[in-house]
Amino acid sequence: MKWKGILTCAVMLPGILFCTQAFAVDELLLCGVVQGVNLQAAQVTVDIASDNCRGTRTFKLPATRDRTAFSVNARKCFFIDSNRCKAGYIHTITKTTAE
Repeated sequence: MKWKGILTCAVMLPGILFCTQAFAVDELLLCGVVQGVNLQAAQVTVDIASDNCRGTRTFKLPATRDRTAFSVNARKCFFIDSNRCKAGYIHTITKTTAE
């Protein structure tokens, strides 16, 4: 009886771990001042003040987001679709937050 339980856990545990990791989404919170908005390209340029992604970066706005939510010289905080800021890559903004 004890072996049956151990075998069941050995077979099911990798599947459970895979399922929980497969649907996990890592997001990075960034804050900065909006430098420019390109509504045709659905992109926004932000001077990021967060330590993990400092500098002027361009981000893509998702199609479902209200594109007028970003205005020039406004301070915004938002999440991106990655847990790190990759140089030269245009990350997508997933959601905005209140400061």
